[in-house]
Amino acid sequence: MHKKILLSTITCLSLLTNTYAAQLEEIKVTTATKTEKSIDGVSASIIVISKEDIEKTGASTLDTVLKKIPSINAQFGNFPHPSAKSKASISLRGVGANGTLILIDGKRLSAETESPYEMTRISASMIERIEIVKGSMSTLYGSDAIGGVINIITKKIDHNTTSIDMKYGANKNNEARNKNINFNTMGKNESIKYKVYGSINDTSPFTVSKSYSQQATDPTSGAANNAHALDNIAGKQAVTYRDESTVKTIGTRLEKDLSDDLKIGMDLNYFIENTEGQYMGNAKTTSGGLALIKNTPVNSKDKNRRIDASFDLDYIINDDLSIDTKVYRSYYKKRNETDPINFSGPTNKKFSANVTIDTLDSNLKYALNDSNFITSGIEYRKEKRESGAINPNPASSEFITKTIEYKSLFVQDEIEFSDTLNATIGARYDNISNAENKITFQAGIIKNLNDNTNLRVNYAQGYRSPDIAELYVVSPLFKDGKRFGSDVIFGPKTTAYDLKPEQSETFEVSLSNRFNSFTSELTLFNNKIKDKISLVSYGSGAAKYYTSENLSQVDIKGTELALGYDFSDNFDIGFNLTYLKTENESNSKELTYTPDISASLNSNYKITQNLATNLMLRYIGEQYTDTLNTTKADSYNLVDLGASYKINKHVQVYGGIDNIFDEQIDEDLGTNIGTYFYTGLKATF
Repeated sequence: MHKKILLSTITCLSLLTNTYAAQLEEIKVTTATKTEKSIDGVSASIIVISKEDIEKTGASTLDTVLKKIPSINAQFGNFPHPSAKSKASISLRGVGANGTLILIDGKRLSAETESPYEMTRISASMIERIEIVKGSMSTLYGSDAIGGVINIITKKIDHNTTSIDMKYGANKNNEARNKNINFNTMGKNESIKYKVYGSINDTSPFTVSKSYSQQATDPTSGAANNAHALDNIAGKQAVTYRDESTVKTIGTRLEKDLSDDLKIGMDLNYFIENTEGQYMGNAKTTSGGLALIKNTPVNSKDKNRRIDASFDLDYIINDDLSIDTKVYRSYYKKRNETDPINFSGPTNKKFSANVTIDTLDSNLKYALNDSNFITSGIEYRKEKRESGAINPNPASSEFITKTIEYKSLFVQDEIEFSDTLNATIGARYDNISNAENKITFQAGIIKNLNDNTNLRVNYAQGYRSPDIAELYVVSPLFKDGKRFGSDVIFGPKTTAYDLKPEQSETFEVSLSNRFNSFTSELTLFNNKIKDKISLVSYGSGAAKYYTSENLSQVDIKGTELALGYDFSDNFDIGFNLTYLKTENESNSKELTYTPDISASLNSNYKITQNLATNLMLRYIGEQYTDTLNTTKADSYNLVDLGASYKINKHVQVYGGIDNIFDEQIDEDLGTNIGTYFYTGLKATF
């Protein structure tokens, strides 16, 4: 009944509404084709979130922005560490966290597998826009883009300006306090452009009290040790669902025009992150005899560092031919220490790591004639991961090194058949050191049915090679068991599994319309994934473990609806709806963390020239949290309200309330922090 009422309400509202980021003026995008192109001429599904849209949310970090975007969902629980309760990864169209590629200015970042931290590391104030391409993008970006690409495009150096943004927020109980300060200055001097930025994001913890009962086991066999003094000790512990953390970022970009045709640039970014939280985990003790104490409170600290350096070049060879090249390194240093709280025991440093990504990415663009624009490119990428988490000995924190190399070629043709019909076709070849070589294809057409209506049809192939965690991780605690990579043989896991790359085919058709102040878009899509990599469980009790295996065939069908209306220059309203139907065809079960329905209603109203308000209503439907479909998280509704006031042309104050009605969500989805209040001040000079 609840769902029927909601759908009836949605149907009524959809007669009036507008897309979250819709603008009636022409929007240029680059991620979908690696060329600057009107969004109306792109065959893939794409959402553009502008800096104005971001400012309306009052967001400090990227996670606050993305959680309000339709068809994007957070996935908890896959990260192989007790702190997974406070870390989420992003999934597009139900494909999964590992199938969503996150880029900053087109560049990959070194970090944890599944990128569970990244959403809170990226300051919203540095973002010019976010381009989200849904559906496989492997023909342009290779592995990891099987579900789509999120490209965070930072602010460009186009004029002299300096801005400072300060924000403070907390929930109604004064928990999860967030203090955020951002600084950005940019300018140009003759042929040199510069940008310098920095941010500090400081957050206090949010915890939930949980009961526990410890279990003492033999650390080798896993057998119960009921005689141990620490066995069967019960109590309560405040479990962290939002880490205590401090993230400091500083960076710069320099650009120089060597001539009218040749430009070079350099980026340097450095961040420091310190986090701490208390969780339920496992810990060893020698007091009273050697034992592994399961389901005991542990304290986990992270000291993480990352440095990103890049050099880029853009050269216009002639009127028809140009080349752009990026060379960059991203180095990430993670140091984790996990200690028992109830007793003395050795510090677990197993989940520390060094991660290095070295990349050469070069694209040649050629206007073959008036009807064909050819883009070809090469990419070389080397990913090196050093970590104790992939050491086959669970008791050892000594680093083991694994390296994967990717060598790729691609070609794309943007074809204009007529003023009303154009197409994009592309192909890519990938040579991968730890998997079979792959060839992927993509083809799409856009037909202008009339001045206001476009028909878009797209077909794309994709692939994703297994990551290092899926192959080699050794985690003594994961959910209610252990986690081992597919190649690992240890304890109850007695055989290795030949983990194959995922392969996908995406079909979609979309009809969009613009008529005066009304916009609409309806998209139908089907994503078929062969050999989808998924976590499966074996055994029970002390012998239970999770490992990565291939599902023979997964089918994801969906519908996306975006409608909208601008009532005036001061008032617009927007609505989005996503419906997903997922199935693991080998057992007819739905995929985890894929809500059947997600919807949002967004309204912007400028009360006066200086006072503006934003109202957002979100509905997230039911979703399974386990692969056997025995546990289902309830649906929930969230209501957010924000406002901003321009004191003068340089200074603006803003504030808002997220989750006004204090809606609680299932703990498997990360437990929100309740009603959250924030206020801030932004000055631009």
